[in-house]
Amino acid sequence: MASPLASLPLVKKDGSKGDITGKVVALYFSAHWCPPCRGFTPALKQFYETLKEKGENVEIIFVSADKTPEEAQDYFADHHGDWLAVDFKATKEREQLSRHFEVSGIPSLILVDSHGKAVEAVDGRSDVASCKTPEAVMQTFAGWKKSAGDWRETAGTALGGSGAPAAAGDAAALRAARLAALEKAGR
Repeated sequence: MASPLASLPLVKKDGSKGDITGKVVALYFSAHWCPPCRGFTPALKQFYETLKEKGENVEIIFVSADKTPEEAQDYFADHHGDWLAVDFKATKEREQLSRHFEVSGIPSLILVDSHGKAVEAVDGRSDVASCKTPEAVMQTFAGWKKSAGDWRETAGTALGGSGAPAAAGDAAALRAARLAALEKAGR
């Protein structure tokens, strides 16, 4: 089942289309006029850059609450990491995301699973803010991958398994993939 996020109009900083296929995704609800957002964005940028330097498949999607396209673009271009944004012109989609994920304040960082649902067990903003070292970033992200992926559907790929598809209902193959992933993570 494809994620409903896959149909969002996602753009990169250069205006080209973005893609989230096969990535761990977090939605970042923020705006330039928000002082806590301006305080948190640099920490999120460092978190993201650390993961990218380590070759991790991660994507942050900026969902702007700015008032004008110019404010959103300037904030995105000048202060954010090299991640994606929901096209500011897609007002309806941005509003739907805020309602769907029940965003009551910004900044808000919501980890989503492969079905586009919020991972309730993860407090993205607190997780990122607590990471003071690259090791802490990697440990936090390992937890995110585990929470956002469904090893039963991906034969362990979300946990670092071989990625070989297991037959539906093949409990032994699924268990073996999960154990292999856990052993690999424990090294």
